[in-house]
Amino acid sequence: MEKDKILKILKLPILIYNLGLLIFNKLVAQVHYLDPSENTRKRIISSLIMIPIALIAIFQSQKLFIFLAIVIAVLMSFEWTEMTYKMPDKNKWRLIGFFYIAIPIYCAVAIRILDNEILFWMFSIIWATDIFAFFAGKSLGGPKLAPKISPNKTWSGLIGGTVASMAIGLISAIIFPGSVGFFLIISIIISLVEQMSDLLESKFKRIFGVKDSGDIIPGHGGVLDRLDGMIFVAPLVYLIILVFPSQFGLA
Repeated sequence: MEKDKILKILKLPILIYNLGLLIFNKLVAQVHYLDPSENTRKRIISSLIMIPIALIAIFQSQKLFIFLAIVIAVLMSFEWTEMTYKMPDKNKWRLIGFFYIAIPIYCAVAIRILDNEILFWMFSIIWATDIFAFFAGKSLGGPKLAPKISPNKTWSGLIGGTVASMAIGLISAIIFPGSVGFFLIISIIISLVEQMSDLLESKFKRIFGVKDSGDIIPGHGGVLDRLDGMIFVAPLVYLIILVFPSQFGLA
């Protein structure tokens, strides 16, 4: 009798585990089909580890978020220093790097202190844009967005990422007191800025003659590679909050 109870208790977690494993394998297969590189599985596993940590820091622990922000800033600084080491005017580039890293990190921390839901909204747009830009670009292909800077990016990817941000914008109007029109327009702008921020990072790597900013994150490269979309988005979102606080229920 006791054995039957134990089996019943274990049945649901086992079912959830098997379902999750099935979804994971299907996702890996689909991404591998679109991007048959050896990094596919590594990218997904890295994301599955990083996203839960990010969500805990966003929603549960302000101290953890600030600690992670400091660690990320230090790692970004090391990567930037390494990339610019051989540049003839490296002092100029290091000064640029200081502001390039410090401003978005400061803004992200400031947003977390103000409201964790706004911070999650910001990252949701970044993640949705990146994910749907990848799938749309790989599935549809088409003209290159900026072939001399980033040959893998396409106009279809840019449009796919922007459409995904519009969905986040519509949902945002339910979470925050602001209007649907406001969040729809702002989400589109943020998505476009995110993708331009990504391109700027690619441009810097072209100038410095490197493929990735580092190799600390399996399948992704460096920390700057993973968070390049945040560089311009965090300051923009912080500015939007300061200009339109009532839209977020802060006024």
